[in-house]
Amino acid sequence: MPSEQSILRLSETQGIELKSYSVSLPMGTVAIGVDNIHHDVFLSPKFVQAARDYLLDLIRQHTSTAHSLGMEPRPTRGPDSVAFRKLLSELLQSALTQAKYHKNIEIDLLFRLSLLKFLASEIGNQFANIILEGKEWIRQRGEHFERSQQAHVIKARLSELQASRRKVVRRAGQQVAQILAEVEENSIAKTRRALFGEDFAPYYELCKNRLIFLDGGKDDLFFLENYVLLGNYGRDPDRFEAMDALFQEFLREAGITVSDDPAHKEAVATHTALLGRVQATRNEITNLEEQREATRKRLDRGESFFNKLLSSEDPADLKASLHDLEGRLKHQELKLEELGPQVEDARQKLDFFRKGKASRLGEYLDEPENAQRLFDPKGGPEESAPL
Repeated sequence: MPSEQSILRLSETQGIELKSYSVSLPMGTVAIGVDNIHHDVFLSPKFVQAARDYLLDLIRQHTSTAHSLGMEPRPTRGPDSVAFRKLLSELLQSALTQAKYHKNIEIDLLFRLSLLKFLASEIGNQFANIILEGKEWIRQRGEHFERSQQAHVIKARLSELQASRRKVVRRAGQQVAQILAEVEENSIAKTRRALFGEDFAPYYELCKNRLIFLDGGKDDLFFLENYVLLGNYGRDPDRFEAMDALFQEFLREAGITVSDDPAHKEAVATHTALLGRVQATRNEITNLEEQREATRKRLDRGESFFNKLLSSEDPADLKASLHDLEGRLKHQELKLEELGPQVEDARQKLDFFRKGKASRLGEYLDEPENAQRLFDPKGGPEESAPL
């Protein structure tokens, strides 16, 4: 059976130029907010309240069974998705109109990001309001009711509901994401292309990512259904950090490297030089300690009566030599203590550059086009194909 060969040979990868993945949203022409960091976006109180009411009804719909167990039934209305879809469409259309008026598409992109941030955070807030409703319902019935069996049953149900938070947020969030996607595809995308073209299309594609509406951006069930689910715990061999390091090593073996900047090379040289000085100092300390022990033994032997008669060494000279050795030893120990903080600072700086280099190498793994460049070098990306 022939031995398996590596998919990528070094000679095949030398001519491949990978593209580094980097996302930087263009906001250079939009004014910075009052904190000189973020951009200020004002959402109308009418829309904010309407969105909160819809999200509350939507979450209550997904939690109605667990929430009503043990509690008095209350009249509820179903979420009006048609009205909410119409409201979103009008709002997105108005943002696009304002961007056209100012001839700046960044205004529309900033509004889209603000809308997503508001909706994603508000889903979690309304879920918390559902839990708070149950606790308030128990508290309003008095202290005697709080100690009753029914109250304990309701509290247990609320705990179960709290434990299923991620599932409820996922269901509500994906429903909101679906509404946004439908509004985008049916009307907004066509109008935006007519007004501004396709230049900003990749940024709006990012805004359609459904991961935005997950609870904290994490949901194992969603990842299992749509992506590759990796390990969650440090002991898992397939956790993200381990897999990322494995694929970075794969790139390095294939000949894909990231050049070191001058500051990185200087940090390596500084750290290496300091380690050399530390090792030399330790060797000197070891040598001085051996000389000190030998001098002490000679001095102890010279104190006896017969050694005083037979030995030609002067005890005073031995004591002076011992004193000199101890002084030199203290000097080297002090020097070693002073080198400790310098070595630690140099190590931290070197670790910073190494992590930055690993991050840049990892950016090659995040760019989908690089997969085609690596595994099909002759084909290349679609954009470089001949016309």
